[in-house]
Amino acid sequence: MSVISDFFKLRIGEKIKSNKQIREDYEFMEGGRRSGENENPYLSARRTWNDHMRGIQASRNMWQMLALLCLLMALAGVGGVIAIGSQSKFIPYVVQVNKLGEAVAVSRADIATVADQRVVHASVAAFINDLRMVTPDIALQRRAIFRAYAMLSNNDPATAKANEWFNSSEASSPFKRAETQTVNVEIISVIPQSPETWQVDWLEKVYDRQGHLTEPPFKMRALLRIYNKPTTQGTTEEQVRNNPLGIYIQDFSWSKQT
Repeated sequence: MSVISDFFKLRIGEKIKSNKQIREDYEFMEGGRRSGENENPYLSARRTWNDHMRGIQASRNMWQMLALLCLLMALAGVGGVIAIGSQSKFIPYVVQVNKLGEAVAVSRADIATVADQRVVHASVAAFINDLRMVTPDIALQRRAIFRAYAMLSNNDPATAKANEWFNSSEASSPFKRAETQTVNVEIISVIPQSPETWQVDWLEKVYDRQGHLTEPPFKMRALLRIYNKPTTQGTTEEQVRNNPLGIYIQDFSWSKQT
């Protein structure tokens, strides 16, 4: 029993001491000083001012962080709105009608479809003809070159080969060659070797400016790898006008047949 009574007396004494200490601290706070502070009023005022400024600085830092967070959220929101606004909200459709005006076929115009084999056949043959022909008509020659480059993409090997064919030397330039000769291309056959590769055979005739053959006609053969490129946001109206079906030559090689 004595042990229990001593324990309760100790706990009550601690509580009484704690309450007494609180009252002393409170009395010191009323005097402008905390417990243990120097009685110099100037030091107490400086310490109080430092505490006040520390609280202001902490509050300012908190508001700066909150403002920065709000700014980042606003920038993210504006970026999202711009990204959504830049997307096309209209989906073009092509409607085919008969003589009575009835719709017989409907398809989306913004999705590239596999071109008909006959269309690919004609496009590949036209590409070879435009690339190999030489004519004294400068306007006609220029249009042929533009049609050939309309089927080439900047990053494909076929573009580099076409540049080399036209610009490797003055003798290979069709405008320079047209001063002394012309070249006629007669397509013999266009045969698909695979869904992406086509073989083209043609007969090439070289004439002088008087219309006489400068050498016997010779056969040529080319292998062309093609692909279908759908239109995108970056596709220009000129590209659509020059290559509406989106048939592009990825790579090609040709050789003279014996």
